Amino acid sequence: MSKILDAASAGDYDALTVLWLETLDGDASYDEMIVALSMLLNNKEDDLATKLLELIITEKEAEGEDAFSGFLMKAAEFFRRSEPLRKALIEALRDDNLMFQPLEQFLKLSGLMNENADVQLSWRVFNSLMKYTKDTYLYHCTFGVGKITRMSRTHATIDFQKAQNHDMKLNVVLESTRPLASNSLAVLSWRNPEEYSRFFRESPFEFLERLAVEPMENPGEICVQDLSAFFYSSDFTVVEAWKILRKTAASTEGFADLGTRIVILNKDVEFLERVRNIVNRRKESVRAKVKELQALLKSCCRAFPDGLTDLLDDVHSISNPETGSLFELCWILSDRGTSDKFAGIKYNFLETSAVRSERALGEMLSSACRKDYLDLFFSEQTDRGEKIRLLSVLRRSLWEHAALFLEKVDPELLSECIGNYLSKPSETDRFLWALAFLATREDNPDDKPGDNQTDLFLDNLIFSSTDTQKKVINLLKGPLKSNLARYLSSIDTRRLGNYLDSFNTSTTAQKEGLCLIVLREQSRRKSSSIRNSIKKHFWESDILFSSRGAIEQREADCLRLKQIEIPAAAEAIGVAASHGDLSENAEYAAAIEKRDLLLDRLSRWTKDLQKYRVYPLDEISSNIVSPGMRVQLQEWGGLETVQIIDIVGPLDADPENGRINYMAPIGKALLGKNLSDTAVLPGDDSREWRIVSLEILDLVKP
Repeated sequence: MSKILDAASAGDYDALTVLWLETLDGDASYDEMIVALSMLLNNKEDDLATKLLELIITEKEAEGEDAFSGFLMKAAEFFRRSEPLRKALIEALRDDNLMFQPLEQFLKLSGLMNENADVQLSWRVFNSLMKYTKDTYLYHCTFGVGKITRMSRTHATIDFQKAQNHDMKLNVVLESTRPLASNSLAVLSWRNPEEYSRFFRESPFEFLERLAVEPMENPGEICVQDLSAFFYSSDFTVVEAWKILRKTAASTEGFADLGTRIVILNKDVEFLERVRNIVNRRKESVRAKVKELQALLKSCCRAFPDGLTDLLDDVHSISNPETGSLFELCWILSDRGTSDKFAGIKYNFLETSAVRSERALGEMLSSACRKDYLDLFFSEQTDRGEKIRLLSVLRRSLWEHAALFLEKVDPELLSECIGNYLSKPSETDRFLWALAFLATREDNPDDKPGDNQTDLFLDNLIFSSTDTQKKVINLLKGPLKSNLARYLSSIDTRRLGNYLDSFNTSTTAQKEGLCLIVLREQSRRKSSSIRNSIKKHFWESDILFSSRGAIEQREADCLRLKQIEIPAAAEAIGVAASHGDLSENAEYAAAIEKRDLLLDRLSRWTKDLQKYRVYPLDEISSNIVSPGMRVQLQEWGGLETVQIIDIVGPLDADPENGRINYMAPIGKALLGKNLSDTAVLPGDDSREWRIVSLEILDLVKP
């Protein structure tokens, strides 16, 4: 070490001054002088440093050495106030940049031309302006990356990606562009897009590290808006690149993904100190602190760091209305609320009213934290009315969690809320949630809805939110699958079609497969109807069907006519004829008429008996109306109006007792109908009836 540096280091300033003057008389070592001056400034000896600096300028300025020019530029980095330095620096710059036309403009803009200017600050500004020289690259938000091809005192010509040889005023260039290094990623993306895309695809970690040193709008962080300069002509869109960079930052030490921006972490700062800086940062919302802390933990920590719980006292001292965010900040610092210290501090951020608690929940970013907050709210001695009010405004996922928690700690309150929701079908989401909740419970079966549960699900489904629709459909396809199949098979075809039309308007019902289930039931019915129409029913022929007993009774009646009643009528004719003049014998005429009626009846019955057959039991189905069936009808839209009709053959018919001939109008209206189909009965067009039950009559059975 030289004598000058020894004296500066030892603080022997008298010796330093003597040595300094001796050096000026010989060959000065400018590098040693710069080091000595910086030592003086670090030791707060500004006046002595300035005095020695100005001595050098006075003695050496006239010599015009190249090394002296470099000395002035290095000194400008340390000294703020020195008129000799400012003036000497301006002259040196003019000598070194004699042919650079914008020089005077840059000197003026930097502030170096101002008397008593801050040399250090002005020098930094001047250096940033001097980046705008011929053959340097820059970026414009509209024209993209460009290269300066010509510079004049007032204008610059730039070859941009989107505007070749574009001429701009110098002040416009300075205001609307930012300079780029020749090895910048943005320049690479312009000059060699294939190599650029390959580099980004194969080495995203290295790409992120290089991108971190690019001149961004906000140094130290990267946002999606910054990427437009780097992915203009790339195979990747800005959105795709941003997703990849966020994922890379989350797994790369030294970076933190904050969602809207990627932050470059200071590696010289300890992790605990970083967190403390975040917690104690002023003029920033607590929510923003939570978001940054979450990203920091995700990027830097594989396990929960020791010492974070010590920062809970710092959070407790924060005066801020964001109680939800403060609760979450403590929750994070206590390893998701597991530390003993959190158990004592969490009550300070618990709101006791539903309105404020809802606001606090809205401030939280983590769903797990919200659930812990709800557990605390519903487990404490909070007002019962406030609990009910909070339940009524919670989102479905939080409501489900709260309901399951209350089922353990306060089932009475939960039952009251569910009863309230079931009484308000207009609040569709809550109504369906309550139904679904009851349908999946294994205990307390008395609380479950009745047989109309599936009906309520399907009728209200399309009026609910997408999440609720998914939950209900999965429930219908899972635990309630048999209930759904039974219900769909029991309703009439018209209502089934209405369901299908309704569900076709819901994208969720289509994606989750509910439309397909209803369509299959409709197709099954259509195929059954087609089969029935192709194959004639057994009663669609010239054969007449009745019970065996009725047919045998008709045969006995024919035998009685033939052996008893007709011979008796013939005998009555003979008796009447013996009474005299036949032209005026009314008794004779009546006897003749009776005989003719009996003969006609015998002929008709005998002919019909050839067509009669016993009901074919093997062709009678319990799912379709046919002769020999008992049909139970319920008025459509009504609950109490029911009538029972027996569809029988001509010989079994007894309308007064509800036995209707299948060839009569009412019988024809019902024949061939399936279970759950509807029909309009002749003579009563104002009402529609649904077939709710079919039963084979005993007289059909052998």
